[in-house]
Amino acid sequence: ATSVLQPDDISFYNAAAAGVFVSVSAGNSGPDASTADHASPWYTTVAASTIPTWEGTVELPNGFQKAGASVSVPFGERVTGPVVYSGDVALAGNANAPLCYLGSLDPAKVAGKIVVCDRGSNARVEKSQAVKEAGGIGMILVNVTPGSLDNDFHSVPTVHLPDTDRAALLDYVRGTADATATLIGENVTGVETPTPQVAGFSSRGPMLADGSDVIKPDISAPGVAILAATNNAPGADPTFGILSGTSMAAPHIAGLAALYLGERPNATPAEIKSAMMTTAYDTKDAAGAAVTDPFTQGAGHVDATAYFSPSLLYLNGPADWAAYLQGLGLHDFGVSPIDASDLNLASIGIGSLAGSQTVTRTITATEDATFTANVDLPGFDVTVAPSTVSLKAGEKADVKITVTRTDAPVEKWTHGFLTWTGGTHAARSPIAVYPVSVDAPASVSGTGISGTADVTVTPAVTGDLDLGVSGLAPATLLTDPDLPAVPGHSGDQDTFSEEDGQYNAYMVVDVPQGSTYARFDVDSSDDTGSDLDLTVYRVVSPTDWRYYENWSSATSSADESVALIAPTAGTYLVQVNRYAFTSPFTWDATAAVVGDGAGVGSLTASPDPLPTTSGQPATYRLSWSGLDASTRYFGIVRYGDSAATTVLTVDSGAAAPVATAPPTVTGTPKVGSILTATGGTWNPADVTLAYQWLRDGSPIDGATGTTYKVTKADAGTTLSVRVTA
Repeated sequence: ATSVLQPDDISFYNAAAAGVFVSVSAGNSGPDASTADHASPWYTTVAASTIPTWEGTVELPNGFQKAGASVSVPFGERVTGPVVYSGDVALAGNANAPLCYLGSLDPAKVAGKIVVCDRGSNARVEKSQAVKEAGGIGMILVNVTPGSLDNDFHSVPTVHLPDTDRAALLDYVRGTADATATLIGENVTGVETPTPQVAGFSSRGPMLADGSDVIKPDISAPGVAILAATNNAPGADPTFGILSGTSMAAPHIAGLAALYLGERPNATPAEIKSAMMTTAYDTKDAAGAAVTDPFTQGAGHVDATAYFSPSLLYLNGPADWAAYLQGLGLHDFGVSPIDASDLNLASIGIGSLAGSQTVTRTITATEDATFTANVDLPGFDVTVAPSTVSLKAGEKADVKITVTRTDAPVEKWTHGFLTWTGGTHAARSPIAVYPVSVDAPASVSGTGISGTADVTVTPAVTGDLDLGVSGLAPATLLTDPDLPAVPGHSGDQDTFSEEDGQYNAYMVVDVPQGSTYARFDVDSSDDTGSDLDLTVYRVVSPTDWRYYENWSSATSSADESVALIAPTAGTYLVQVNRYAFTSPFTWDATAAVVGDGAGVGSLTASPDPLPTTSGQPATYRLSWSGLDASTRYFGIVRYGDSAATTVLTVDSGAAAPVATAPPTVTGTPKVGSILTATGGTWNPADVTLAYQWLRDGSPIDGATGTTYKVTKADAGTTLSVRVTA
């Protein structure tokens, strides 16, 4: 997520403001960082974790004995036979055999054997179907990358193993003549699989949205191998399956919220969320060690036995959310803004710390107790004031938490916990802080063919800060050469190629070596009736569209953008997808690539270097001139050798009007006479003119009309008129 105010966030805002508890999935794009969806603070974002489940064992003659997920090997039974790797038993010329696609395996090589199949691409149950159709008697399904272990109902007895077992498994299977394997319908390893573990597929933080000051996910819940209702054919009996995903985890949190509301019907969404978060416990890794990373587990795994009795609550509501959005500049509620880190959440995030920052929290007691704060945040000095508070049930206390970097690494997240003890349950809140050399705005904007923009930064060091200015670069219109031209635009509602029910247009952009910023945008003329999505790929070449990496912007809005800091040089493929539309429209796809150093517009920063004092705001000015009219430009500023950057966006606007014929003055220049000015001819013609009469080149007070009556003071002087468009 790159914003906290997408259309679905707005819908959830209104629901939460009406008292509805909203539980949403973090997404299934893990385990990489910053893959999570749903960044807003008014709902609860849920990661998926494991629970004890049905297991089987894969046993090899060389001593390999590993447990995995299985419901298809009958409990206590064994299936033994020759074992082969699917990639080694392919039908001639079939490249899909490693993934066990239907029809990819050679029955002559598979019959009577157990087959090792790689996870990926096709459905897991299709893989075991392919094994059965080729005559196989069992399957070992193995992950290629970190992911869940799933208890599917397979066509042949199957055990699903993690990626960490793949190398050893294949070393034996592919390197041993007459290799055999045994599938056992229970875990006989003597090693209990640690739970809960956050699933490899579960999307991670930190969020890239609006300052990264809100920690997501909020919490984890069971989301792997969950017995769930599934869709049945019309008129058929209800069906069930064993499913995995954050879409399994979020309903657990929603159900627990419903139970909470059953006992406390007046509880707010924030109360329920705080109760779950402050009583959660750590998840585990595959070795059984505690995982404390809040960008993986949030506050931890929900504790269904403890969340009904939290000792403290962090409460917030619509007024707080409005102040938060006001502070981000995302919506004008006409209220006093707050810093995002000061929103009264049960977690504390500081997405950019230059030296020191104080955040505020209000704690509300649910029981009579004396509470004491303890903080564990390596590399920081953290003070809580007051650190001890005595409260009766229902009473509140305002506290200030001051976070000062000591030796924590910069440009790297550090996390820990704030824990209040003294109540029935300890109230634990995750903390995540990102120290920087300089805290700079991610973006600033300006207007005009010539103009300036002031930028205020807060450094963490004292001295001269070098400003690395690059740009400006214009955003240029892109068109798909294989589609009909639409003058002045990239296309209209029909300018797309149909591909298996999808409607796409493609454009190629070259990003040279040393580029500092690349920006790709798509803008629709119909912001309400159309929905376009944007994906950018770094591909092998302009004619070879295999890709190394990709970025997507696929919200429910009509306009999308992808921004890349210091992009890798190469060929970039821009794909615009027409997801939906209701009426004719035009659309514009643009790209801007900023090089390293001077571009157009004579962009400069002053002063450069910028004198700084640690922790004290400092301001410099960006200036530009000579831009083309009606064009958007981008530039970027880097700060010394830090990772911080500020992107400048300039909309040049219309060109200044030009007088194609000079103004004229008629009348007799004598005292008492009336002089009349005409404005001349201008391009464009539709301009508003201002008049100023001059005496010997100096303005005459009050003489700002098209006519002027000559006075005695004008005798012996030169009268003229200045006309400004």
